[in-house]
Amino acid sequence: MAAWVHDEGAAQGSRSRQEDDYGVFELPPELEAGDLLLVLADGMGGEQGGARASALAVRGFVELYDAASATAIPDRLEQTLARVNDRMAKDVASDPHELRGMGCTLLAVVLAEDGLYWISVGDSPLWLWRRGRLHRLNQDHAYRSILAYQVISGEISAAEAARHPDRNALISAVTGAELELVDLPRQAYPLKPDDQILLASDGLLTLGEKEIAAVLSRARAENRPCSRLLAAVAEHRNLRQDNVTVLWAQSAAHRSVTSWWRRFRLGAPLLAAVLSALAVGGLWWWWLGADSATPPVGAPVTLAR
Repeated sequence: MAAWVHDEGAAQGSRSRQEDDYGVFELPPELEAGDLLLVLADGMGGEQGGARASALAVRGFVELYDAASATAIPDRLEQTLARVNDRMAKDVASDPHELRGMGCTLLAVVLAEDGLYWISVGDSPLWLWRRGRLHRLNQDHAYRSILAYQVISGEISAAEAARHPDRNALISAVTGAELELVDLPRQAYPLKPDDQILLASDGLLTLGEKEIAAVLSRARAENRPCSRLLAAVAEHRNLRQDNVTVLWAQSAAHRSVTSWWRRFRLGAPLLAAVLSALAVGGLWWWWLGADSATPPVGAPVTLAR
């Protein structure tokens, strides 16, 4: 079983309520379904629906993943999502007038010895930080992804895509209806010792990927990068700032190696000074010893028999 360090944080932004939700659950070894489960949801659906949907999805996912019958992690993720979506359908049906349009994005990540597994619906990003650069791993189920393809194919210009009124509209979400798109890799994504994993709601996109990567690079020696990310978002002073939630994780083995190396680097000048002093002292005593062992000219010499 691998050990992981993790950090979490959330901010309401300029919105009147918090509609994001999240959960982090250390999985029991006997489950044999990974080491750490991280779940994030970004709710939608008006005054009541958004917060209710994200809470239902996160709490349901953590509960149902633990109880799933599937053994392989991807199958377990798929089974859990389907049951969460069924719960969403029943909840909406309990009050269709008030809860019409209720739903959320959902991003669930399992960290295991063989790497990273995930399942996602919607536009909440999953990033890998590696060697100073940020790489998005999961699909973006927002209309902007279709617009980006149209720009590449020459159908529309980048300016037209940026101005499109529906660019942020979701093309797949957990609403209780049939799931249009689900991103579920069947193999673990292999991780390297220095890698950092970041899950977020789309409110973090106030920052560009280079800004996010820079914050994570500066926070490598810490265990609390999420507060730095939230502070960077606040510095933009966006009057229409959406809710922001960030979840971060990294291998604990790397943190211990980094901590040891950092302590070594900080102590290196002192260690060098001590070694130099010992070396000089050793030479001095060797010279004194050699000098005292040589008899003066004319002094009697006793030979051992």
